[in-house]
Amino acid sequence: MFLNNKHRILALLLPIMMFSINIHAQDIHFSQYNKNPLLLNPAYTGFYNGAHRGGISYKTQWRSASTPFKTYSAFYDALVFREKWKRDKFGVGLVFFNDKAGDTKMGLTKVSGSFSYTKFLTESNAFLFGFQCGYAQNSIDLSGTQWDTQFDGRNYNPNLPTNEQNYPANFSYIDFTGGIGWSFRPSKLFKSSSGISLQHLSQPKVMFSEVTNSELYRKLIIHNTTEIFSDNNNRSYEPSFIYTKQGPHQEIIAGCMIRTQLQEKSRYTNLVSDTYFALGAYYRYKDALILATRLNFSNFELNLSYDVNMSSAKDITKRKGGFEISIIYVHPYKSLISTKGVPKFF
Repeated sequence: MFLNNKHRILALLLPIMMFSINIHAQDIHFSQYNKNPLLLNPAYTGFYNGAHRGGISYKTQWRSASTPFKTYSAFYDALVFREKWKRDKFGVGLVFFNDKAGDTKMGLTKVSGSFSYTKFLTESNAFLFGFQCGYAQNSIDLSGTQWDTQFDGRNYNPNLPTNEQNYPANFSYIDFTGGIGWSFRPSKLFKSSSGISLQHLSQPKVMFSEVTNSELYRKLIIHNTTEIFSDNNNRSYEPSFIYTKQGPHQEIIAGCMIRTQLQEKSRYTNLVSDTYFALGAYYRYKDALILATRLNFSNFELNLSYDVNMSSAKDITKRKGGFEISIIYVHPYKSLISTKGVPKFF
């Protein structure tokens, strides 16, 4: 036969994916959602203990079933007006991501500028507000695809016409996101941060064809991360969850990391810094088990995770989901949140 079972499945998936993109598109997603703060919620731009922060992420998935899907992202954010504003904080940032999907190299590239304002109301409560504006471009490359009409009865013949509509190579649009957050730290042993963001506020037009086009669904994100410390701060528990809804699609991820201190910072020199190791697991509802680990050393944070597919597609994927890695660097700024009356939320 011209197509084996695996190729038949992929041949069916391709037009379905094309159709879904033409009708209503669904965004990319990272398993390490809280390690991409500017993609998660613009309100968290600049909300960290340091002067400058930067991070990169890479994710690959569906390697065992098709041409791998690959996603890259990078971000940078910092606080501004630090000396002028003591109790209120203003953050600015830039975030970029690129996603390539399957044999068609269906791509999405986006770069966004982010702004946030944090108001410290009490010693244990901080409210965050953020806004983001971005430029996005969708692209596709059908040069490597094969169609049933190119089967001459015995073999595949690339010279035969596909009889498919000619799609434009790319299209672009301007996109907007808004978000709010609340950080609560009543004691040194407990802190929690929750947020809500709404993406695609303007519902930009999404189309590869002038015949079929639609508005991009708005995406609602609700998230929380909590950290509970032991009495000596050598260990902490970090439960977190995220709920995402975009049109008819929704996603729920929940889990917990357990962090342990491996090495304590030297009290006499700067040669030895605090080192922490964390291990945990998350569950993406009806889809995957996510195994995660993290290492914090000096001013760096290294995160590794792997998705074990548990959905109805597990027979095709052989339970292999996606590998993800992220690295974050925070440049310290000792007097950042040391102003009298302003608590340390980080």
